Amino acid sequence: MTTTLEANPVTAPSRNVSEGHVTGTIPKLTPQNSERLSMGLLVIQPSPFCNINCDYCYLPNRTDTRRMDFGVLEKVMDKVWESGLVLNPFSILWHAGEPLAVPIKWYEQAFEIINRYPRAKEFVIHSVQTNGTLVSDKWCNFLNEHNVEVGLSIDGPQHIHDHHRKTRKGEGTWEKAMRGMECLRKNNVPFGVVSVISDVSVDHPDEMYEFYRDNNITGIGFNIEEVEGANESSSLDAANSSDRIFAFLKQFYLRNKADGFPLNVREFQNAERNILEPGWCHRPDGDYYNQEADPYGMVNVDCFGNFSMFSPELLGQPTEKYGTFNFGSLITGSLFDATVSDAFQQVLADIEAGNKKCSEQCEFYQYCGGASPSNKYYENGTFDSVETHQCISTIQMPMKIVLEDLENDLGINDRESPIIELPRPEGV
Repeated sequence: MTTTLEANPVTAPSRNVSEGHVTGTIPKLTPQNSERLSMGLLVIQPSPFCNINCDYCYLPNRTDTRRMDFGVLEKVMDKVWESGLVLNPFSILWHAGEPLAVPIKWYEQAFEIINRYPRAKEFVIHSVQTNGTLVSDKWCNFLNEHNVEVGLSIDGPQHIHDHHRKTRKGEGTWEKAMRGMECLRKNNVPFGVVSVISDVSVDHPDEMYEFYRDNNITGIGFNIEEVEGANESSSLDAANSSDRIFAFLKQFYLRNKADGFPLNVREFQNAERNILEPGWCHRPDGDYYNQEADPYGMVNVDCFGNFSMFSPELLGQPTEKYGTFNFGSLITGSLFDATVSDAFQQVLADIEAGNKKCSEQCEFYQYCGGASPSNKYYENGTFDSVETHQCISTIQMPMKIVLEDLENDLGINDRESPIIELPRPEGV
């Protein structure tokens, strides 16, 4: 899972923290450099509904038009701010459906509720991941007014995008998504693009690269199509898919390099930073900080007030192995009710066991912290597992490509250094 385009770790302004209350200013405290529990991302589902019907979507119940009641949102925010987990600025990602399918008036009231809490305007960073088909001038005014970060889902040229991203009538959505992109640009709303790489795009890196250049899209994240949730199979399940994905990534990287790196590609930026700044995203114990494996680093709340943790793709999903991925209700209980949930304890134990195996078996562990729990579960049937297609394609492949390029630029080759190891953080 890769939820947003954000390539940097959670950061925070300096503050003084005493029993969960902000009182002054001292060196910054973040989930990465503090051993204290802290929340960096709150995913809120305003509605399960989506106005289009992408065939690779992991979400169930996408025709359900119910919305979160404001009374539920008030309860959610009460419990979040009372929990003591708000030690530094955090993101609220409006997600798990098409966020712009919910009217602007709803968000105006929702933001007013959130802004009632002390320092909420300073601490809360709002973001949306949208399919772009509903973007309008009015939406752009709202997004600008509240400094909402925007991720736009466009899979590339029309024939690629429309292959998987259709309406319920089977019509393509590319033209509306592109109009939405131009509306954002016209209104000076900053945005990045997330593209799902599937069977129809993986063999066309040059066409994809030229699409981004021709349309002046400079911030990009690649989500390799995954087996996850309602998407029970991937168009990239074929035996030779790994070779095709690697070829796509390498050719895209080389095209970008040849032009002086005009495109900021999330996967390559993370890889380069992992190589050149080892330890940039590590906890005090020296391990890589993986927000998806931190039980309270990422809290996910559905429109009825039920909550889960870890990967947001788990929210509301059925599971026989663990019983449920809903660890409590913020209407009737607190975030810490999860600690007495057998399902939560088993999920946490398996995630930690799987990550321990990763640390023992995988040379990339110090650069991902065990990767995405949801991918382990849906690909391997359990969190207590190791390598996944997702970690190979989004962590390992980009690091190999960037490292090889850096070694070539430095004139390092196998004759001079038979074993080129990735740099490791100090003390590891």
